Order: sequence, then C-alpha cells, then structure tokens
Amino acid sequence: MNAGLGESARRRFDLTMLYAAYGAFRRDMGRMAAAGRTAGPVAGGTPATGLASPAVTNGWAVFKTHWLAQQAAERRALWTVMRGRLTGVRAEWLEAMESQAIRLVPLMDAVDAALEHGDRHVFGRCAHGLPASLEAHLDFKEANVLPLIHRTLTTFEWGTYDVELRGRIGVRGLRVFLPWLLDGASETTSGAVLRQLPPPVRVAHRTVWLPRYRRRDLWGH
Repeated sequence: MNAGLGESARRRFDLTMLYAAYGAFRRDMGRMAAAGRTAGPVAGGTPATGLASPAVTNGWAVFKTHWLAQQAAERRALWTVMRGRLTGVRAEWLEAMESQAIRLVPLMDAVDAALEHGDRHVFGRCAHGLPASLEAHLDFKEANVLPLIHRTLTTFEWGTYDVELRGRIGVRGLRVFLPWLLDGASETTSGAVLRQLPPPVRVAHRTVWLPRYRRRDLWGH
C-alpha cells in the first residue's frame, strides 16, 4: 500500500480508506460470484434457488450504493482535478481508467434487471463477468493511477476527497458504511481505519452499528 512513497508523503496522502473500500468491493464481488454459481442451472436443467433469496438483492443494493458514492467522490474530488495536470502516458492511464469504469455501467444495469425480473441465467452471467471486470479495473487503478495522486494534487485537494465522500454517504449512511467497509478486513486495516475516526464513532460502531450490520442478510453471509 502506497509503495514508493516517502514517510512524509504517506502521512500527508493517507490512502487507507481508499484501499479499504477497494477491498470491500472485491469482497462483495467474491460473494456475488458465489451467489451466481448457486443461481445457475443445476442437474436436470432446473435453476437453483439462490437468486430468490433476498440476501442477494440486499447485498447488491449495499454494494451498489457504496460503489456509486465512491465513484462520484473520486471523480469530483480527484480525477477531474488531475485530468488538467497530467500529460503523455499518465493522462492516457487516467483516460483508460475512466473508460473501464464506464464499461462497468451496463454490467451493473444488467444485474439490476436480472434481480428485478428474477432472471437466473442473466444473473449467472453477470456474476461471472462483473467481478472479473471490476477486479481488473481496481488493479489497473491501484497500479497506475493512485500513485499519481501525491504527484499531482496538493494535500488540501486530496483532503477534499474525504469531505466529498462523507458528504455523499451522510451521517446516517455511516452507520452502514463503516461496518460494511470493515466486514472481513484484516486487523491491520480495521485498526488503521478506526484510528482515523473520533472515539464516539468507534464506540457507536462497536456497540451498535456492527451488531446491527451482522443481523442483516447480505449475500447469505
């Protein structure tokens, strides 16, 4: 994480929350892929019942809410600012990343349609294609675009990303976002994220938000 940055730059450009969010997206895509396998045809051509479970719809809704908030915050606070300052291959990387994100949209729309109409065949295809495409997108972004942040933005401009994301999530949304973000995360990641938050938020997360989140039926987990 933040490979190649000096200690001072790591402190000023702390991407902990960003990487934690990408980890959460990957985790949900893994769960979606598993749901897709149970929703496909089984012996005799009879569809399985996995898609009928509200757990899949609930898990997808939470994932998509946070994905859209993340994408909008990054686009407004980071990529829009960086676009005018990058040239050559670095500008091409940013353009390629944004093109990848656009190509994810019809795949997500197809998931929405499959869940709305209970189409196990379409969902099964999406549950294979979308995780692979999203994984490739995040890999490309981490390898090529995130390292440009500290070279392109001021610390103030980087700070506006956090403000933008918090504004899109909202105070009420934080009650779901934080336990979702840390669901299955390593102790190192969880500790790094929680240390950035004020004590009252950490207490609320541990005593109220996390127990409530664990009672939700998301992806059948």
